[in-house]
Amino acid sequence: MSDTSPNTNTHHQRHQAAAAAPVATADTASAGSIDAASRKAFGSTALYLQSELEATGSDLQLLEKLNDASIAKYEGLSRQAQDMLVHAYKVKQTYNEMETQVAEVDSLVESINSLEQVAIELDRYSLQLEAKFQKLLK
Repeated sequence: MSDTSPNTNTHHQRHQAAAAAPVATADTASAGSIDAASRKAFGSTALYLQSELEATGSDLQLLEKLNDASIAKYEGLSRQAQDMLVHAYKVKQTYNEMETQVAEVDSLVESINSLEQVAIELDRYSLQLEAKFQKLLK
């Protein structure tokens, strides 16, 4: 095919152009298909990322509400603990004030017990004296 006639050369050029045309059309169609698929993929990715961001935002809002509830709960517990400390301080003050009185009561109880022992001994001794007196009278 080394025919260099003008007709052959033109025919060969037409054949190349005809063969190239479907390739160009296929390339254009393929490029359009790739472009459409890319747009769809990026759109889907963007939608996914948007959903993830919204979910993360919702999680953060929930955590904020939980933190607020925890703060309120611990503030209440703190107030209760402070109230208990004030009450415990008052009880300790009252105990300290009563401690001297309790010591006096304990001292009185010991004295009463001692007096009771003396009274029991005096009663025995008086019974013995009475018995001796009765013997002397007889």
